[in-house]
Amino acid sequence: MSAKIHVLAPAKVNLTLEVLGRRGDGYHDLASVMAAVDLYDDVRVGPARALDVRIRPPLHPGGPAVDAPRGDDLASRAARAIAAACGREPKVHVIVRKRIPVAAGLGGGSSDAAAVLHAIRRLWDLADVDLMPIAATVGSDVPFFAAGCALARIGGRGERVEPLAARSIPPGGPAQPVWISLVTPAARSATRDVFAAFDGPCGDGRATDEMARLFAAGAATPAALRALARNDLTAAAERVSPVVAEARAAARDRGIDLHVSGSGPSLFAIADDRADAIRLSRALRRLGLRARPHRLAITT
Repeated sequence: MSAKIHVLAPAKVNLTLEVLGRRGDGYHDLASVMAAVDLYDDVRVGPARALDVRIRPPLHPGGPAVDAPRGDDLASRAARAIAAACGREPKVHVIVRKRIPVAAGLGGGSSDAAAVLHAIRRLWDLADVDLMPIAATVGSDVPFFAAGCALARIGGRGERVEPLAARSIPPGGPAQPVWISLVTPAARSATRDVFAAFDGPCGDGRATDEMARLFAAGAATPAALRALARNDLTAAAERVSPVVAEARAAARDRGIDLHVSGSGPSLFAIADDRADAIRLSRALRRLGLRARPHRLAITT
């Protein structure tokens, strides 16, 4: 097969993120409900004479668009990882067109990496290759995207992915999309810095378990999601990126509860419906925040 493979790589938000404790390997055990968002990077992969990864715009402003063959971006890591697992050279050309903000807690780099894994598997006709163990070696969020599910309960450091129901069904009503207002500050946060700043308290996983149960039961209404949403990294994210604390305080003064996604600095408010997501986004923009309505990709 020689044609280029085109894959859309979605963003994600963490509806819950509980830090259960520190592991012996230096990582933390997590419990999270993670959902894909209708915001996508564009990834194209084709054959080449050597590994060639181009990310546009570049991850480092003012730097080159070419991050490979010696690049340490996640897309390059993914290409090398699947090639090594198959005993091949990573002779592929990758173009990533970024729309998901970088280092924003939305999983853009991890999603790009998973898209590269899927594309190379198709390009090289590797249908029998299990991507999940390969994805776990690339990055903690990569297995979620590699699993191809839009909604999942995440465990371990991210390598345990349990797909959840693909519908959110209010009692007595039809399936409805879940809408959010997504706030993307013009700042970046390194995940390692936020975890280094985390000093507890740790969660016990109950909020994550309850939200997963509600999705499985078709009872995950916006009100229920708002009641259970939590992120144990919030205080650490606020210390690393003061813009997070400022945005949350400003929104709270207007009666809007903003939740941190991942390690931040991106934030989101859970809306009642599309109209409410538009209303929330307008209110947040009046506060000087960059906010847009988005749909969680968890309905069929």
